[in-house]
Amino acid sequence: MPLESVKSLVTSLLDLLPEDSSPIVIVVKPEMPPPTVAKTNGQRPRPKGPVYDPTVVYVLEFSTMLSVIRQETVEAVGQVVAEALQTVLRDAANVHPVIVSRTIFYLLNLLHASHEHAFIRAPVILHNISSFDKAVLERSALPILQGISLCIKEQGPLRKEMTSSPDFWAILTALHSYKETSAKVFDTVESVSVGTISAITADNYESAISLLNDFATAGSIGSVSEQKYDKVARKSKTGKQSKPKSNEVVTRGNKAVSIIYRLTSRVPALIQQSHLERNEEAWVAYWSPVFRALTSQCVNPCREIRHQAFSSLQRSLLSPELTSADHKEWTAIFGEVLFPLIIRLLKPEVYQSDPVGMSETRVQAATLLCKVFLHYLVLLSEWDGMLDLWLKILDIMDRLMNSGQGDNLEEAVPESLKNILLVMSSSGYLVPPSQGSDGGTLWVETWKRLDRFLPNLMPEVFPGEAAKPASATPAAPPSGNESTGQSLEGDVQNKEASKEQTEQPAPPLVSAQ
Repeated sequence: MPLESVKSLVTSLLDLLPEDSSPIVIVVKPEMPPPTVAKTNGQRPRPKGPVYDPTVVYVLEFSTMLSVIRQETVEAVGQVVAEALQTVLRDAANVHPVIVSRTIFYLLNLLHASHEHAFIRAPVILHNISSFDKAVLERSALPILQGISLCIKEQGPLRKEMTSSPDFWAILTALHSYKETSAKVFDTVESVSVGTISAITADNYESAISLLNDFATAGSIGSVSEQKYDKVARKSKTGKQSKPKSNEVVTRGNKAVSIIYRLTSRVPALIQQSHLERNEEAWVAYWSPVFRALTSQCVNPCREIRHQAFSSLQRSLLSPELTSADHKEWTAIFGEVLFPLIIRLLKPEVYQSDPVGMSETRVQAATLLCKVFLHYLVLLSEWDGMLDLWLKILDIMDRLMNSGQGDNLEEAVPESLKNILLVMSSSGYLVPPSQGSDGGTLWVETWKRLDRFLPNLMPEVFPGEAAKPASATPAAPPSGNESTGQSLEGDVQNKEASKEQTEQPAPPLVSAQ
């Protein structure tokens, strides 16, 4: 079609739309008045809500199709069509839902074809859509996601501009909870987060992790079928029962945890590209969201997701990219990740969410804490807070031993601590004062703390030093940690309360005293 014909046709079509000051929903006046239909009470029935008129949809769809035929038509009529579409959306609450949903799709279609032009801007369109009330968003969910998918399916400036917008993530977050659109939202997030060229940047990193964490949390419904299976298996005489069928919500949740872990590969580059003034601030900004998400899923009632989260958390904590010689912010993995996680696992309500599986999870947490401590023992030995950290670990182990769980922890905790003691001793960090080392305080405090809940452990590991340190050496100076076990949970709760009051990740709270 010649360009002039396109311009003329689009102009004629748009003339059928109402003026800005008139109602958006067009009502065509018939030549003859319709017969009056009266109710039994004599009153004329009134339509509820906006009336749908297919004329509006036809005009907008045909105009959009004409405008995106080729680049010349975009330049000739794209602007007037975009203005017409956005005029409809300004009064979305008073427009029929079908008209709103189709208009959104047409506008995003036009954006895909004309984003290089100044008359249309992705952030403006996304902001308008995110400003819709909940009812409008829900009714228009599928066309919105179809239009967004069209705009971000190809690598380029439009994909980057859209995925960097906070409104893009606000829209996805609002739509992910609807059953009809949850799978489509997840596919969108996955396409943005993974692939040969990820669209994850410093601008959307935390938003992506937050949304993925929401999907993982939704998978907690899997605990119902898991626990039902446990009951049937206990009652069954044969002991052979088919496992519960996979639930798509659980599958998405499990996959979301995996994607969160995969995003850790982006952390070193994000820290390097960061505009934050100090490296330690960048570390907190990009590692903390990952650890918050993974630890929250480590208490997920669904066993499948919880196991995946623990595996991902362990790999993240032992990542060679985690530590830095330039700062000690990474030591927050104890005070802000592992300690709060174990304290949450000790809460009765968390334990009751999966009584069968949480016992194993507590053992996993205790083992992970010891493994991480040993992994970073050399680096920690150069840190002023080493003694305080070690004593807090012993206090946590004391609480686990006395949690009333039974044999599992009573076996796992002593074995884990015995392994640590042997490694610390062979490495020269835990040496009795009788050998004239500088580690006397660590030895005395370790013996003193273990004597409270495992009085036979030190004599078993160090039979040659069976005499208690108080009889062999002068009393060690107060370490200021006598009440660590009682105050540890309060400290963690204060940290969590502080986090809820700010959107930015809190600085690490493991003190280097």
